Formats: sequence, structure tokens, C-alpha cells
Amino acid sequence: MNNDAESQNAGTEEFLQISFNILNTFGSRLPVSLCIHDDEFQRVVPLFAKDTRLSDKKQELVNNYCSDGNLFISKEDYASLAGHISQNLGALLTEHFLDEAAAAEIFYEGVLEKVRSFYSNPIGETLTELSTVLAIFCEYVWVDPNRWTYFFNTLKREKDLCCHAVNTLFVGTSIYLKVLYKPGEKMDLKPLALGLVLHDLGMTQIPSAVTGKNSKLLYKERMRMQEHVDIAEKMLNRLEIRDEIIKSCVFDHHERLDGSGYPKGRRGDAITLEAKVCAISDAFCGMIADRYHRPGLNPILAAIILTESKAKYDQKLTSSLISFIISNNPEMKALLQDKAKMQQLRTIALQKAAQ
Repeated sequence: MNNDAESQNAGTEEFLQISFNILNTFGSRLPVSLCIHDDEFQRVVPLFAKDTRLSDKKQELVNNYCSDGNLFISKEDYASLAGHISQNLGALLTEHFLDEAAAAEIFYEGVLEKVRSFYSNPIGETLTELSTVLAIFCEYVWVDPNRWTYFFNTLKREKDLCCHAVNTLFVGTSIYLKVLYKPGEKMDLKPLALGLVLHDLGMTQIPSAVTGKNSKLLYKERMRMQEHVDIAEKMLNRLEIRDEIIKSCVFDHHERLDGSGYPKGRRGDAITLEAKVCAISDAFCGMIADRYHRPGLNPILAAIILTESKAKYDQKLTSSLISFIISNNPEMKALLQDKAKMQQLRTIALQKAAQ
């Protein structure tokens, strides 16, 4: 949401614009009243009242107005909207004075709670709750590009499947926006966000004896781990998730540009941009996490390893990853300026990339 409608409003009341990220959470019955800007009268006028049940025709009308950037709610209804979306996170969309770093921490914990709930019980109800929170997250990061950079410092290092999902969400969304964001141009980020969060869903069905093993995996165990992609496909079908962006993140996040990945051995342009983003984010977040045999890698080293793996990962995206890491992070900026240290990291990265 933004305050673009304020300049259009001839009266004194303030109106807030609704985007697809939020509209997608409404369902068939409106939780708030909707308004549009009437060019003839040069003012915002009512469209549908709260609790209106949207027929297919009304839904199409609402979607068209939203697509044109001409769908609003009165600010007096904003509290109701925030309550509909999330009792904890909704307020962040209107909080102009909250420290951005603190907001990022709140988002991490809020999204993590819903991810844990869904991963432990992957049914329609918990999926809806997760989708709603992700809609808030998407709206928050879309409104202000400066917000993307604060999420890096919230990433958790422990080896935990749900934390990994949230880490991947934060990193992947920022990479994607750094590549595609254009001021004033709206993007529906929700499918990508859900794809990033669900990419390792199949891991919930892999035995803990394999996923939690504190030593090197045997060949059979590695093959068992790779089955998480096929398992996830069945889970998505059961949940009736058919969005192509979501599916590409889940099915292809282990594919590589040179065809060396799995499960299909896709290469180059056969891999979607969203899957490439997910692949880089998944690999990066895995490398910075603590493991049984080593602490998590330095983020800059992890990013350089991906950058040096030119045959496997999209270089434009890996460059965006480095940009994301150093933004609003003085420690990482200082490291980049240390030529001797950076040369050392590049040497290590080249060795690891060749392995």
C-alpha cells in the first residue's frame, strides 16, 4: 500500500491504495469497504461495502481496478484490514517510525511461526495462514526498496529446516527485486515468496536419521535426500497448488545452468528466472548455516563461491546477492575493501567452486 491516492483525493480524508498482494488475501467476502477514484468528480467514491460477497463479475471488476492502480480503502478501515491480515504483522504496514531493522526481525519471527505451523501440518488451513503472512511481507518489501537491505542481518545460522525456508525467502526476494524492480511498477511477489518458502517442503518427509545425520552422507542417503523434490511434487498436488512460479522453485531449485543438477538435468534457459533465484538463495543459505563439521561460512565467501561457479549459477543474480549482503552492513563493506583478505577469500572460493 502507499499514499499515492492522497494526491488524487479532493477532500481531506486520506485513502490507501490496495495492491494485488493484499487483494489476494480477501477471498470471496470483503473484509473492508473498497473505493475507487472517480475522474469525472475528481474524488474517491465507494465501490463495494464491507462484507460484500464477490461474484465472478464483481471479482473481475475489482481486479481490473486494482490492475489500474485505482483501488483504495479509507484510512479509517485500515485497522480492520490489518486485523484481517495478521494481528502481529499488519501494523507494520502503517508504522512509519518503527526502526527498519526491528521491523525485519519482527517479520522474521512472524513468518517463521507460520512456516513451522505449515511444515508440521501441511494442510489447506495452515497454507492459507502462511500465504496471508507472506502477502504482508510482499507488500512491505515492495513499498520501499530500502527495506530489502535490512533483512540480511536477521538471517539465522542454525541448521533448521524452517529457518532455512525463511532465510531463503528473505535472500531470494531481495535478489529478485534488485534485478527486476522498477519504481512505480507493481509486481505480484506472492507466488515467488511462496515458492521460496516451500522449496524444501519435501524435506519434511525425509527421515530425521538422514536429515539430522552428524557425519558425511552415504551414497544411498544422498539419493534419499534428493527424493525431497519428488515428494514435494506430490504434496503440492494434494494441496492443489498449481502456480507455475511456485512449482518451478520447488521442482527446479537444484537444477544448474550446465545441466549438472537434478532431478531433470535442466540447463540454461530451460530453468526459469525464479528457479535460478531460488537455487542461488538455497545454496547461499545452506552455506552460511552451521553444520556438524563446520561453522557457517562467511557470507561474502559463500557469495564469491557462487559467483565463481559460473557454469552453474546466473552471474547477474550472484552479483545482486553480493549487493544485498553489503547493503547497510558496515562489516561486510569493510571486508570488501580489504584487498588482501578478499584475495584470500577468492582463492578459497575458486578451490571450493572447482570441487
